[in-house]
Amino acid sequence: MKNQLFQWNFVIKGLIPHQVKLKRKVWLKKGELLLEKKGDKLYAYLLGDDTDTFHNEERITPYLWISSLISNNAPDLEGGGGVGINSKDELGTKPFYSTSISTSIPDEAVADIENYAHKFIGFIGKLHDKYIDVVSENEFIKIALDYFYEAEKKFVYSNEGFISAVISMEALFNEGPSDIKYKLSHRAAFLLGLCDIDPIEAFEKLKDFYNKRSKLVHGGGTLPHDPDRYLVSKYTRRSIIIFLILLKNEERRKVSRKKRKIEILKEIDYAMLNEDKLKSLKKEINKGLKDFKLTIPRTFEGRGKHGNYRITAW
Repeated sequence: MKNQLFQWNFVIKGLIPHQVKLKRKVWLKKGELLLEKKGDKLYAYLLGDDTDTFHNEERITPYLWISSLISNNAPDLEGGGGVGINSKDELGTKPFYSTSISTSIPDEAVADIENYAHKFIGFIGKLHDKYIDVVSENEFIKIALDYFYEAEKKFVYSNEGFISAVISMEALFNEGPSDIKYKLSHRAAFLLGLCDIDPIEAFEKLKDFYNKRSKLVHGGGTLPHDPDRYLVSKYTRRSIIIFLILLKNEERRKVSRKKRKIEILKEIDYAMLNEDKLKSLKKEINKGLKDFKLTIPRTFEGRGKHGNYRITAW
């Protein structure tokens, strides 16, 4: 018997400002995942059938992971209910009712942001399609992305968000039970230094962050306010992007999946000792970083009827 086609319905919160309209529908995956703005809600319609009930979020979440690498926003997913449809052409046509929320962004800013919202979402889709195979092939990258996404949702100035960010770094840079703090700090600072981040500052900050993480998870109570906590988000985001770039390389993908993390960490360690390897790695990373450079405005400013405004949209 043929499975019933379903339109699975979600709302994505926080990807773009809720006051901003999309001037057109946007396909994140042609024929399968459609985004549409109705009122102040961004709806995601996912094509599936009646066997997909418990796996639908897994098909959308990677797009949210990728978005967190290029945006300061931490989008969240709600909903998940479905409605039967007769054909793929009906995707997005079945109603999905939801309540509205109040607006706060000036109308002038909303109009400006709307010119770019579809481009922002399209950019996420292109990044997803280019790098999702790297995520799928490397479990440690998937773990790092998942913890980073949770850190961004919880905010790194909360203890939970801070711990999640440091665990994300551990997933990338640690391969054994000993010397975790040193390996994480040294390797990460070296890689970050290849793309114009002060490696000495990063080394010292990451050691401090790891000490604070250990105090928290071992029941050391709350920590005093640290205005530099935002750096753990900056370092983690850039480190994940670097690993995505390096693991996209076809030669590295020839290494067995079980050995791939060990080999890439060894490559990083060797580059610290060899100038030619360092230069080659730096060139590769900085070339790949161009993929993640958002070419549209992030911040919109001007003067509205209630005064000056400055809005960071994503």
